[in-house]
Amino acid sequence: MKQDEINYPITFVVFDMEWNQPIPYMPSPVDPKILPGEIIEIGAVKLTLQSSTEYSMSEPFLITVKPQYYKIMNRQVSRVINKDTNDLRWGVSFPEAYDFFMKWCGEDFVLCAWGDSDISILKSNLKIHGLSAEVNDRFLDIQPLFGRVAENTAQQRSVAYAVDFYRIPQTDDFHSADKDAYYEAKILKETLTDYFAIREKADGKEKGEQPQLKHYISNPNLNTQKKWRSEICATEKEAINLSLKEEMLCPICQMKLSANLDWFSSGHTWMSLWFCQEHGQLTGKIRAKKTPQQAFYGMGQLRFVNGNAARYVQEKWQERNCKNEQNVKLPEYEINDGNNVNNCEHS
Repeated sequence: MKQDEINYPITFVVFDMEWNQPIPYMPSPVDPKILPGEIIEIGAVKLTLQSSTEYSMSEPFLITVKPQYYKIMNRQVSRVINKDTNDLRWGVSFPEAYDFFMKWCGEDFVLCAWGDSDISILKSNLKIHGLSAEVNDRFLDIQPLFGRVAENTAQQRSVAYAVDFYRIPQTDDFHSADKDAYYEAKILKETLTDYFAIREKADGKEKGEQPQLKHYISNPNLNTQKKWRSEICATEKEAINLSLKEEMLCPICQMKLSANLDWFSSGHTWMSLWFCQEHGQLTGKIRAKKTPQQAFYGMGQLRFVNGNAARYVQEKWQERNCKNEQNVKLPEYEINDGNNVNNCEHS
């Protein structure tokens, strides 16, 4: 089977969630760092591919969740999703809602969302309710795939932007879980249609340079990032220099990483681009933070990324180096379209 082919049929479960947040000026029943948002709606749509040209979409799934912790609606959230505290009195418990959702999903599917915030919130809700935080091991982030296929850009676009881009009729407002899931599924359908068209037209070396779906499907259960903090220093420069000495190891296999772009400064942030032969590409970021005592420490982060995020680091590197030099070329290396952390074998 060719590398870009898919084993049909394949089902993409496009899901979206709405959640309430703690109110800053009120005592919180749980640590907001542990539960940054409590889910109050789960919506989803199944997009099934019988072939590269045959698609079917399910009716939207929607279930309302009665919150256990954040029972008063945050005003800012209320303005966005048009719900108030009275709306939080209805629904089923989160464990019950999640069980209904998983049964609706079925056995063999790729979980999809616009961005990765829904996955993060879902995991925090699972943990707070004593459930396993392991979710479906195949996850597709539609947002960077749309950017790469539709516009060949690393810029993050909104759902509303993508709906306008593909001229999808907007019959309902955004920010209802089932409606957003429906729009995201329509965007995914159009994006996949363009994806297959691009792959079909490409040939030879050009084909290898085109987006590959498997690079956008990863396992969200793996530890895909590493964070570190330096010791307290007297100056910002010392804190940064100390952070730069951190050994760059893969968060999954702990093997030493290869530097595609070593650390460079971009304003107040230091950036870098790394590669693990087994698990794919990562970006690094370091910033200096100030303590109440006016001292400094460095905060570093290393995480797996898709090709769009890697290209963003490339662009920042070029901006920095082209200010004083002409015709600056990037080092010779290959950037995959997405991270290949436990990529799906369907593509």
